[in-house]
Amino acid sequence: MGHLGLMPQSIYKFGTYNVRAKEGTEAEKLIRDAKLLQEAGCFAIVLEKIPATLAKEVSENITIPTIGIGAGKYCDGQVLVMHDMLGINTEFKPRFYGNT
Repeated sequence: MGHLGLMPQSIYKFGTYNVRAKEGTEAEKLIRDAKLLQEAGCFAIVLEKIPATLAKEVSENITIPTIGIGAGKYCDGQVLVMHDMLGINTEFKPRFYGNT
């Protein structure tokens, strides 16, 4: 299984948990990387914290399933992190909580 977008293990490289691949160059690279992962034999790809429109584009350009973690409704499946759902992590507030 491949994994693109935000990768928490790389937090020190990017310095934040912000949405990844919002700019054209990084988004284009992510689409290319998704195709390469598919060609390499991945059975699915996790798309983590990328814009929903980009997740849709990736999903439409590969034949293997995409699994979203904070990547919008256009993925083939979704992951909801229990700690996010229950509000256990006080240092991070998921977008699905809105302004409450």
